[in-house]
Amino acid sequence: MNKNFEIVPYVSVGEIQFGMTIEQLKKVFGSVPEMEYYDPVMKVTKLTPKRYLLFLTDPTETNDMDKKIYSILKKIYFHENGFYNLSLDRHEHKVPTAVTQADLKLLEINGLKPNNFETFEHDNTLGRLLKLRENKKLTLDFVTAMFIKGVTGELPRARQTLMSYLYLKHLCKHDFVGKANCEICGLPKVKTEDKTHQLYTYYLGHSWNETPLNFLTELEEALTFEKPEITKSDRKKLDELVEFISNADDKETPGKLEKRIASEKILEQTDKYKRYGILQTLAECGILPNKFISPKYEKFSSIKELWEASKKLTTSHRSDIILPLGGWKGENGVNTERFNEIFNAKTHGE
Repeated sequence: MNKNFEIVPYVSVGEIQFGMTIEQLKKVFGSVPEMEYYDPVMKVTKLTPKRYLLFLTDPTETNDMDKKIYSILKKIYFHENGFYNLSLDRHEHKVPTAVTQADLKLLEINGLKPNNFETFEHDNTLGRLLKLRENKKLTLDFVTAMFIKGVTGELPRARQTLMSYLYLKHLCKHDFVGKANCEICGLPKVKTEDKTHQLYTYYLGHSWNETPLNFLTELEEALTFEKPEITKSDRKKLDELVEFISNADDKETPGKLEKRIASEKILEQTDKYKRYGILQTLAECGILPNKFISPKYEKFSSIKELWEASKKLTTSHRSDIILPLGGWKGENGVNTERFNEIFNAKTHGE
C-alpha cells in the first residue's frame, strides 16, 4: 500500500496556502521540498509548530493523523506513567517502550515533544498573551469555527480555543497581585510546566475556563492550524444543541442539563466533564446567562471577583461546576441574540 502522507521541513512559509498542490508550490518557490514519497496530487494540509508542512493526498486524512498523535500522547501521559523528579523539582513522564522513535519524531515536528518544560513568569506570560491579540488569524471567526468542529466530535482538540480566546478578549496589562497566583488574572508568579502535558488535556477533548497559564500554550499551537471548513451539517449540530438546551424546564440545573444531553446522545465523543466544558464555553459567551458574574465575552472579571461571586451560589448548585455555568438555571434560558452574534450563520455553513 502506498504511503499517502509526507511531513517535510520548510523555511519560507509566508506565501504558502493550505490546499496548494506540490506543483503550485513549485511555481511559487521554483522548487519543491525533498520528499521520501512523492505524489503530484498531494496538498498542503497543515503547518506544524516546528515549521514542517504536512502533505496529504486526501486532506480528510488529517483527522487520522490527529488520532495517531493522540494515541501516542496517551501512552506517554497515562497517569500511572508519571514520576516526580526530585533533583529538578518537577513532575515528569517516562516514555514507554511501546512508543517508537518514529512516534517521537512525529510528536516533535508537531511541537509535542514529551517533557517539554518551560518556566513561565507572570509579566512575560501576560505580555505574550496580549501580543497574541495582534495576530490577524486570531479572530472570532477562526475560534468559533474551531469550537463548532469540536462540538461535532470531528476535532476534539479544537474545543478549547474559543475558551482561551474569551479569556484574552478583555485582558489588560497589570502588575502581579497576590502570592503564588495573581488575584487579577490567575497566572502564576513563576511556574515550570510541561507544555505538551498542558496540551494533552485538550487533545483528549476537554475545555476549561481554569488554569489560564495553559491558554498561552493552547493558543500558540492553535494558531498553527488552518481554519476548519464548517459545513451545513456541522452548523446544524450546534443549532440542535442550543435548541435542546432551550427546552429546559425552569428548575433545571447544569448537572441535570448534562445528564439530559448524555441521555439523548446529543454530543458525540464526550464524557461528563467534556460536556461540562462545552456548556461552560457557551456560558462564558453569555449564551447561557447567569446573574452572578459577567461572561468573559462581555468583560474580564478578576479572580478575586470570581471568588466573591462564587460565594453567592446557593447550595443547590454542584460544587464542581464553577461560574459562569454554575450560575445558570433553566429559567435563565438561552440568549439567542448573543448566540447569533457570535456564531454568525453567514460564516458558518449557511
